[in-house]
Amino acid sequence: MNSKKLSSAAWAMAALLMVCAPAFAHHGTGSSYDLSKTVTITGVVDEFIWTNPHSQLFVNVTDDQGNVVRWGCEMSSPGVLVRRGWTKHLVKPGDKITLTVNPSRAGTPLGVFRSIVLPDGTTMGGEPADAK
Repeated sequence: MNSKKLSSAAWAMAALLMVCAPAFAHHGTGSSYDLSKTVTITGVVDEFIWTNPHSQLFVNVTDDQGNVVRWGCEMSSPGVLVRRGWTKHLVKPGDKITLTVNPSRAGTPLGVFRSIVLPDGTTMGGEPADAK
């Protein structure tokens, strides 16, 4: 291969890597959440945000002392959730649910979605932890 073709190929590869790098950087689930642990919480849905790139579910959880803690739950995109049987109306404010999440490494009331028990008792799971 002559040097001109080699140089063009090198530039094309560099450009491709620069375009792809942000996509890999975005998927830091393992660095933000402890995928070796799960936490199960029961509470009342405060807000369900059906949006890309990740839907968000916020739940008010009352602890043993009567304090309300607002938990945030990071979920998949609406497209992925639809393929798993979700709709944007599946949960709504006021619903009492039970969530299982991988908790935040920072110790904040935040987790990445693993499963949910809906008010009617239906259980729906999330994607495997390594799928993000």
